[in-house]
Amino acid sequence: MSEKEKLDLKEKITKGLKQSYENLLRRKAALGQDMVFADENGQPRIVCAREALAEYERTSSCK
Repeated sequence: MSEKEKLDLKEKITKGLKQSYENLLRRKAALGQDMVFADENGQPRIVCAREALAEYERTSSCK
């Protein structure tokens, strides 16, 4: 596999993961559910999916 093919594959995987994560946030927000994340110490942190989606949209629009 050439370097270009490796980079293309990495880009495809990254794009798919981002899309999947966004779909998960949107689905959970629509259902009024929460998301569970790990904080910097590895402890569970529960966040409303609507808030998580809003934060995701804020940060991804800056990129």
